Amino acid sequence: MNFKGFTLIELIVVIVILGILAAIAAPKFINLNADARTATLQGVKATMQGAAAKVYSKSLVKGNQKELNSHVNIEEGGELAITFGYPLANKVDWQRLLSLDVADFNYDELGDVIASDVTPPTSLTDPCMVYYVKPASAGSKPSFILNACI
Repeated sequence: MNFKGFTLIELIVVIVILGILAAIAAPKFINLNADARTATLQGVKATMQGAAAKVYSKSLVKGNQKELNSHVNIEEGGELAITFGYPLANKVDWQRLLSLDVADFNYDELGDVIASDVTPPTSLTDPCMVYYVKPASAGSKPSFILNACI
C-alpha cells in the first residue's frame, strides 16, 4: 500500500517555520498604532496649514498682512488676533479654527501644541505632537512642526 501524507517531522518543521515567521512579523504589526497616530497628526497639521492660509487670505483682503498685531473677522466666532497675517499661537484661537475634539487632542501653551496624547507635552521635543510657530516678520510664513509618534 502506498499512503500519501505528511510525516510527523514534516508537520513539526512547518509549525516551527510558521512560528518563526509570526515572531518576525508580529513587531511590525504592533507598531502600526504609532504609525496610525502619526498619520492622524499629519491630518491635523494639514488642517492647521489650511486654516492659517484661510486667515492669511482674509488678512490680504483686509490689507493688514504686514502688521505685527491686527485682527480679521472669521465665521467661527468673530474677530481673530493675527500677527503678520497669520494666527497668533494661542489655545483659544486654534480651538475656534480647528474644531477638534478636546477629548482626543490636547492644546498646550508651549508655542501652541496640539498633541494626540491625553497628557500634555512638557517640551517641544516630545513625541506625538504637532505645533505651530508664528511668523517672525512680515512676509515670512509660520512653521508647522510634526514630531512623529513612537
